[in-house]
Amino acid sequence: MDNIKLMIVEDDPVWMKCISDFVSKDNDITVVKKVYMKEEALKVTDLNNIDVVLLDLTLGDNEEFGGFEVASHLNKNGLKKIIMLTSWDETEIITEAFDRGAVNYVTKSSYRDIPNAIREAYTGRISLHPDVSSKLICELKLERKARSLSPAEREVFILKEKGLTKLEIAKKLFKSIDTIKNQLKNINKKIQ
Repeated sequence: MDNIKLMIVEDDPVWMKCISDFVSKDNDITVVKKVYMKEEALKVTDLNNIDVVLLDLTLGDNEEFGGFEVASHLNKNGLKKIIMLTSWDETEIITEAFDRGAVNYVTKSSYRDIPNAIREAYTGRISLHPDVSSKLICELKLERKARSLSPAEREVFILKEKGLTKLEIAKKLFKSIDTIKNQLKNINKKIQ
């Protein structure tokens, strides 16, 4: 197997050292660049010397999700093999990471899986780590169910699936409870 050139973007020096040391134990992965700040990552120009990026989502104290901007920037500039590494496991954040160009998403608690995720990204095999697969499958099922709905019905359906009551949906959407009940009846007919 080829030697995989890895860039790590991680603002925590302890995590950077641990991850770098851990992946460097594998003979086929070489950490060629360590980046600690979002601003520094946005200035990286030698993308031809990087095969895969391991990118923390939370970069810096002031910017909670700076990794999104970095992923978009790298993806736009031709680096398509980005693995998000983070502690966040909310569905909206996971889907946003994939929208921004990530090919995989691994939580820090699953750090042992990082070398295999790097190899899969390098070879172009996009895989879903078990950390996110069940959440993404649920999101896909929800999307497929909502396909036949009007925009207004879709909005009600998504709120209902998130666990809101009819009254909560009515308040949130500034509609009467009767309107919500009627929309839910129509929704149930369409998706059954």
